Amino acid sequence: MTKIKNEKDLKEYSLEEAIKKVKESSKSKFDASVEVHINLDIDPNKQNIRFSLSLPNGTGKTKKIAVLSSGKVEGADVNLTEEDLPKIEQGKIKPNVDFDILITEPRYMPVLAKYAKILGPAGAMPNPKNGTVTEEISKSISQFKKGKMEIKTEKMAPIIHTIIGKVSFDEKSLADNYNELISALKANKPAKTVPLWIKSIFISSTMGPSVKVKDLN
Repeated sequence: MTKIKNEKDLKEYSLEEAIKKVKESSKSKFDASVEVHINLDIDPNKQNIRFSLSLPNGTGKTKKIAVLSSGKVEGADVNLTEEDLPKIEQGKIKPNVDFDILITEPRYMPVLAKYAKILGPAGAMPNPKNGTVTEEISKSISQFKKGKMEIKTEKMAPIIHTIIGKVSFDEKSLADNYNELISALKANKPAKTVPLWIKSIFISSTMGPSVKVKDLN
């Protein structure tokens, strides 16, 4: 996201105008992602946001999925066994390189705990809250392949960074994805927040300029 000196002085645009500007200003030679950056008025030490979301039009980004289960699962990009796990510690199998998401059956969580120091910082540690610890492995793979993702605030800051698609998406598809994101965010509003708890929202393309959206609380 482009650095903002004083966001209060920036012009705000309707969602439709903002999306149009982001698409027009993207100069990347590749199909850039359309990013959303949300600044919240919450206390990160006491309040946080974490929920799963499936966008109606997907994200346009394919996730590589690894599975640790009692048998081989079709649809997984990487099928792991317990014997493979030391390779994660050795750097022979790398999260965010060989896989983006790790889905496992509940019985393997005690075994995976040893590797939390590697999987956690990479955002790949399985968690029941986002559907990556489940007995229904195939169903979870299908959901993530269709664009299911986790939305959460940063560890020490009340900020959310996520994507809502690609620059190649038409404006309506991006708007529908954006509205689904904001609707889900409001449904997961933490307790005891101030009335105007969404301070600002910006959208941008990867490496493109930020545009402030006039669509808050």
